Amino acid sequence: MAETASGDFLKKDARTPLRGMYLAAGVNLRIETNSESILQITEQMFGQPAAGFSDREDIRLRLWVDEMRHADEPRPKPYFRGLGHMVFAGFDESTSVLMNPHDRSAVGRFTPEAAVDTKFWKMVLFPALLTVLGPSAGLTPLHCACVSWKGSGLLLAGGSGSGKSSLSLALAQSGFDFLADDRTLISTRGGSVLAWGLSPEMKHCSDAVIHFPELEHIECSEIAKGERVFRFDPVEVFGITRVQCCEPRWILFLERESAQVFLLDDIELEVAAERLQKDLHRETPATAERQRQAIETLLTRGCRTLRYGGDPHQVADALLCLVKGGWNAAQAASFSVPNKSFRGEITACDPLRRFRATPLTIDVLAMGKSIRVETDSHLILKHATRAFIRFERTKNGPSQFVWRIVSEPSEEPQVCWPPLTAFSDETVRYINIGRRSFIAMDLMAREAVGILPESFARDETGFSSVFLASMFYLTAPMLGLQPVSAACVAQGKKGLLVFGPPNSGKTTSSYSARKLGLDFHADQSVFLEFDSGAVRAWGDFWPASFRPETIRLLPELSALARTFSYRDRTFLCLDKEPSISRNAESVIPTACIFLEREDATPRLIPLSNHDTRVRVRATAPFKDDAGSTEEREAVFTALSRLPSYRLIYGDPSVAAVFFRSVLNTHHVTEDRP
Repeated sequence: MAETASGDFLKKDARTPLRGMYLAAGVNLRIETNSESILQITEQMFGQPAAGFSDREDIRLRLWVDEMRHADEPRPKPYFRGLGHMVFAGFDESTSVLMNPHDRSAVGRFTPEAAVDTKFWKMVLFPALLTVLGPSAGLTPLHCACVSWKGSGLLLAGGSGSGKSSLSLALAQSGFDFLADDRTLISTRGGSVLAWGLSPEMKHCSDAVIHFPELEHIECSEIAKGERVFRFDPVEVFGITRVQCCEPRWILFLERESAQVFLLDDIELEVAAERLQKDLHRETPATAERQRQAIETLLTRGCRTLRYGGDPHQVADALLCLVKGGWNAAQAASFSVPNKSFRGEITACDPLRRFRATPLTIDVLAMGKSIRVETDSHLILKHATRAFIRFERTKNGPSQFVWRIVSEPSEEPQVCWPPLTAFSDETVRYINIGRRSFIAMDLMAREAVGILPESFARDETGFSSVFLASMFYLTAPMLGLQPVSAACVAQGKKGLLVFGPPNSGKTTSSYSARKLGLDFHADQSVFLEFDSGAVRAWGDFWPASFRPETIRLLPELSALARTFSYRDRTFLCLDKEPSISRNAESVIPTACIFLEREDATPRLIPLSNHDTRVRVRATAPFKDDAGSTEEREAVFTALSRLPSYRLIYGDPSVAAVFFRSVLNTHHVTEDRP
């Protein structure tokens, strides 16, 4: 990561100057973005921005479009996973969102193609955002269709195949207003109960054309659960009327039969509540209690089962007659609710796996900082233990940070780690590693979570060099450590920082210096801290990485190193323990060298304090404002005062001789004009 994540990797400089406030399913939705297209699509879906921009926001979205990245077509199936209060949605390698139900916010980065894809926003992203963040803002998503008659809503509850879509469409054709065919959001704000529709499109199986011949001209190209399905806008195809919300008055639990039948029957309150709850996502206790109360309030409107079969239009006509007649006295009585409240517990599912346990733990001291690692995988625990084996593994006192890492089943036998992309906000950062692996960090909670496929977890080199390294980079500033892209060799406690761009020979030169008796602490990244008025340097903990052509200079690598694939490149990796260096400890930098690899006479050229400061600042792997600004500035100021040189060289073994010479020459910090 140190070699690939340079500059503003976390997109701290990303600007989102455009603002909009919208009423989405009864909650105030605030959007900050740099894309006019996103605001236009939002307005199409939710109407004009709400008056009074200073109104209280319920959900905040920060959505940034990266004009430099472009999407592959077609866009793959979305990937949703969560852990605790952080939920990740991956759409492609450059389009992703991190949602935080705890504070009802989301941040995301998008390609220009995604920003203008109306179907993507209306059918995928906004429904997902409101499903994940909505419950914390007071919404209860129900697996129901919903239609409305003069403002009074009829909810049609039932699982897949119960006919919600067909019956809601038939009802809309018979004169009802249409809200939703599969998912309805319930809000109970201000003492009123309202039902809200969300998706503007409907989905029907291919056999729906029997009852709805208007679908014949629509391409049936999508496959869901082995069946071809139609996706269409019912307003455009059927000319029905769509409304955003209504006040639910009746609830019917659909029981579809093959024979032609129409029979309303009683349903016990506990059974009705259980049916509504079974598709709810698991939430925190406080949110789950609000949803239980919402369902209890909703059920006071009355509910029944409807056993039906045959032509959905005939069923719709029968229901229309009942609604127009106000439901006769017997029917009205049958819709009344017993004089008792439902107090059962919500037994919700957890499709995002937010609440999975991470019972396996290890406490480590990494570079003198305490981190608690929690996981559900013995393999991850083993690899994390090995990664930090060079550091002490016991500590006193509470952890300074918590990492929670879990793995997902996968079938890929081989791994080529994909490129990394990232985004951040004031208190969160996230990195997506391809589409199905991510790392997210909450600065306020001092917690980082990560999810990766088992195939990535099995690759110990990649797990350490990419996944754990990325997680540590995000965490380091919060622990008082300033990362820089550099190698480090030492003579006892005296350290030499070796800087240079990729392919400048940092790794090979530092490894060659080890052959001359120096300690090899790092080849890619050094973590600096300001301690008791002095700078201390710690070497990275992941394997040293050599380019394959290095075997010509270091033939022993063919027997010692193992291969590792990242993006379109292959590296030879060598563990620092026990192959290269002894137990990790900090050193005190006494000088800096900036490598310039040329076919020229080797020579050292001194640098001024100013030049050193500028060069060192440029080696920060990415811009981040986490941690203490004063400590970060103290580190850079101290390094700028060290003796520093440009080293022009061609042979890494010659560079190693210069390293030893510089360490032998400098013992204490020297100020220079």
